[in-house]
Amino acid sequence: MKRLYLFIAFLTLNFGYAQLDNLHYLQPIIFGSYLSTGDQVNIEKEFIYLSTPSLTNITVKVTTADGNTIPKLSVQSINASTVTPVTNGLITLSNSNPVKLTLVNSSNNAITPGTSLLTLPTNNAGTIISAEKGGLIFASSDNFYVNYRGAAVAQAGSVMTKGKAALGKIFFWGGAPTEYMTTISEVGNMASIMATQNNTTVTISNIDFGTQFINGTSSSPITGSIITRTLQKGQSFILYAPVRVSQLSIQDTGWLGAKISANNDIAVTVGGLMQQGGSADGRDFGMDQLVPIEKIGNEYVIMQGNGGGSERVIVIATEANTTVRINGSTNPGDNFTLTNAGDYKIISAISFTNKNMYLKSNKGVYVFHKIFGNANLNTNSLMFIPPLSCFGQKSVDLIPDAKRIGEIQYDNTELAVLAANGIANAPVVKTLAGTIINPILGTANIAVPGNSNWRSYRYDIGGISNPINNIKISSDGTIQAELLGGSVAAGFGGYYSGFGDTPNVRINISGSPNPLRPCTGNTGSSVLSVSTGLGTYQWYKNGIQIPGATTNIYTIPVTDIISAEYNVIITFAGGCLVYSNVVSSFACPCYKPGTAGTPQITKIGISTRAQSSTPNFPADRNNGFIALESNNKGMVISRIQNPEVSIAAPVDGMIIHDIDENCIKIYNGTKWSCINQTCN
Repeated sequence: MKRLYLFIAFLTLNFGYAQLDNLHYLQPIIFGSYLSTGDQVNIEKEFIYLSTPSLTNITVKVTTADGNTIPKLSVQSINASTVTPVTNGLITLSNSNPVKLTLVNSSNNAITPGTSLLTLPTNNAGTIISAEKGGLIFASSDNFYVNYRGAAVAQAGSVMTKGKAALGKIFFWGGAPTEYMTTISEVGNMASIMATQNNTTVTISNIDFGTQFINGTSSSPITGSIITRTLQKGQSFILYAPVRVSQLSIQDTGWLGAKISANNDIAVTVGGLMQQGGSADGRDFGMDQLVPIEKIGNEYVIMQGNGGGSERVIVIATEANTTVRINGSTNPGDNFTLTNAGDYKIISAISFTNKNMYLKSNKGVYVFHKIFGNANLNTNSLMFIPPLSCFGQKSVDLIPDAKRIGEIQYDNTELAVLAANGIANAPVVKTLAGTIINPILGTANIAVPGNSNWRSYRYDIGGISNPINNIKISSDGTIQAELLGGSVAAGFGGYYSGFGDTPNVRINISGSPNPLRPCTGNTGSSVLSVSTGLGTYQWYKNGIQIPGATTNIYTIPVTDIISAEYNVIITFAGGCLVYSNVVSSFACPCYKPGTAGTPQITKIGISTRAQSSTPNFPADRNNGFIALESNNKGMVISRIQNPEVSIAAPVDGMIIHDIDENCIKIYNGTKWSCINQTCN
């Protein structure tokens, strides 16, 4: 069971730009219902917007998720308003010619949402979706952006794909939980998972007991704390947890913080269709594509929307004992610890200062923002927040048709830009035609509480008279650009930059029998290292600086016999901090002759062999209680995630395999501990 912490405050170096890439995956999504209460359509139209910084034409190939089948498309040039049917999957665009795609049928009519490759019937949830029936792949030799937008009169939503940075093996399911009892049955949360290779085993674990998911056409829901499916290349699997109307229940949060893991690369999109807004029956369309745990970070700036006190920030731990500080404050009330991986904290809007919030953690976390397009409580959207980085994009070129979805115009649309501090780094925002857009009065160069390295800027996009509004952003330093669309009854948005930019620094371990964990003690010690020449180094033990440990190598002293957590923080040129992963130590094993004396024989033996290996088996196995032997079988004990939480009443001597820490654990009557070989 995950823990909720409700907060109310009264080496390997991988560089690349995520949203701007040459390969994108777009997973299928599912609405809880395509008709809302009162038979209002939840989504009437859906589009895919493609744009690129390339001044010359590029070609993007669009296929279904199998990589082969070609969907039929209608391609509209946003600037010229010309429409062309495309049957070969090849789309031509350039910086001056962004395009809008519509999935069409054989008569060139737009396919109704809920029956398309992108939005599937509700009863597809809980089933394996074939590669040619759900999802799309976009590929080119040049970099480009992919932005899905869907809308109805009273609903709107958007997904920014993250390119190859979206692919990975471990994710955590995040989103905005339902806070109020609602009568709207289509409120819920989903995770859509797409495989990129054959024989991909996907496991969704750490689900709260009792959470129910739609199971295709069956009246019996999918349940269980662990759900496993095997997918082939391009296939998708979607879990959807609908609310229970007129009551608060496990459906509202039981999925939040679940771990999604696979043996091959997968892509994951999460969100609610619909997600609850700022009141019981307020709701809108909110979702986003994730990146895996190696692409998240330790520092975040969240830029508030227009929802005032209704906005929420959700922080999810990916490792045990994750500490988080808000706005750099030393006040204990502004700090919290997430005990287990998958635990989460909901931070209220009161922690925003001048519409900015700064978070810093000791370990990687996922951060989500329930944001609103305007003060109406039914204009909510979901933003997956990128971590701070000095290595990201210095421009976004461009955001196409920034304040529209199809022909629907959102006059409250804003652009929020986070930029490095300094006048030279102030962002320049302009239209494709070159018209400069100035920040909204009083919103330029706004400080971030607790971090003087960044400033925020806000721009009125909806108020520009030009209805096309193709927007470019540039700076001398790194930027994050967040588009937030809004109207009286709907909101949408997403980040056009920010993911996949930070170096991924991993600690190498030598001198330990376990390649994932260092060992310490008087029988040996481990050496920790990261790549040299990155900047200045500072090693930490249990979150405290180790004096003198300021190179890329740290040797754990043999006197450090107590298990501890180690990591290094690297300061790059310009002051940018990069955090390594955290490794936990254990006592190094030792080998020495046994104590003199007469051994005790083992009296019980179990063998699957046709004939025992020795005439005196098991008596010749000394000092055991039970001996096992087999030619082709092994003993499997219970595999448990977070036994400290999942086993409510452990008994002295209980043994399990902890799948998070990858060790055999025993309960000594007081606590769980990994069993490690030591000298007695």
